[in-house]
Amino acid sequence: MFDELLKLVTNESGEQIINNPEIPNEQNNTAIETTTGSIIDGLKSQVASGNGADVLSLIGGQSGIQGNPLVGNLTANVTNSLMDKLGVSNPVAKQVAASLVPVVIGKLGTRTNDPNDNGFDINSIFGSLTGGKSDQFNLGGLLGGSSGNSGQEQSGDLGSIFNILAGK
Repeated sequence: MFDELLKLVTNESGEQIINNPEIPNEQNNTAIETTTGSIIDGLKSQVASGNGADVLSLIGGQSGIQGNPLVGNLTANVTNSLMDKLGVSNPVAKQVAASLVPVVIGKLGTRTNDPNDNGFDINSIFGSLTGGKSDQFNLGGLLGGSSGNSGQEQSGDLGSIFNILAGK
């Protein structure tokens, strides 16, 4: 998942990172990798905290991007990571994160829901976020999508599934 998300962040980071005079060119790759890692870490943290249903809803395109508290958390994670790892000022880091994270999450949702795009699949995304713990569930089927794991356990109780995944 990291490689595919890295490509997505790279493709979307032109104005925010690559052409940003506040981020030195020699730090562009580090900024892109930091942004990608921070998004993944933020999603993992949300799933581990029992908010997997919210992550599923966001990535599955069931909830909006604007004003979404999960997107706000991811934006804050990216902001902090850019400041900590690259020494970028708070205003610049906030601007980069606020303009890049919603676009990346929106494209992730679009690509995840595109049956012709096999770069992102909701089941494999959650497999990556949970260390394989979600492999027993057909999360795409729960969203009304295709059943990538046919014959595996189906449950409409997302709260129970994500409590299991969070170890609760």
